[in-house]
Amino acid sequence: MITEIGRHKVKCGDIMSGIDDLMANRQADFVYSDPPWGQGNLRYWQTINKRHTGRERNDIDYEEFLPHYFHLVSKHVKDVCVIEYGVSWRSDAIKVANDAGFKHMGVFTSLYQASKLLPLDVHVFSKSGNVVIPPNFKEKCLELRGLPLVKYIFSAMLPKNAKMVLDPMCGMGYTAQSTIDSGLAFYGNELNEKRLGKTMTRLQKMP
Repeated sequence: MITEIGRHKVKCGDIMSGIDDLMANRQADFVYSDPPWGQGNLRYWQTINKRHTGRERNDIDYEEFLPHYFHLVSKHVKDVCVIEYGVSWRSDAIKVANDAGFKHMGVFTSLYQASKLLPLDVHVFSKSGNVVIPPNFKEKCLELRGLPLVKYIFSAMLPKNAKMVLDPMCGMGYTAQSTIDSGLAFYGNELNEKRLGKTMTRLQKMP
């Protein structure tokens, strides 16, 4: 199901089914996302979705998910993509993103809000390779977490003249909040309608 909120558009759906209908042949100027980390995290979010919605769990194979995710992002973004991902899967993320046509511009350590998941990687990917990392980027990623981290990365990495941002697995809306704070249109997809509702609430509060 796709919902339009002003110039923003969100879909409640399984990412394995794609987002062609959401994007409608458009490409985002920037992607920021925090997809599931490894097989265990994929199962966890499917379990949470079953608890919230009653729908049966879709046991997705991590070896299938990660290539699907990066090829989907490559298809729907013009150039720059920033991904939060667990450090244990660093080499997987870099290899699969490269296979999908991205150049890896750097990985930076950050601290996740949930203490059991510390730390995480902030990966910067680009199709063109024409991305400049600010000199204080490494220190800021280590210093900030949660929404302040996302907002900082937007201020540092958002392409000039950007108009639309995509988060293919948008959760409760940190990317959406940073997008609307930047005056841009947000497109997002989320499996869990309860979590997506929090994103929609953020969007509905903005003009």
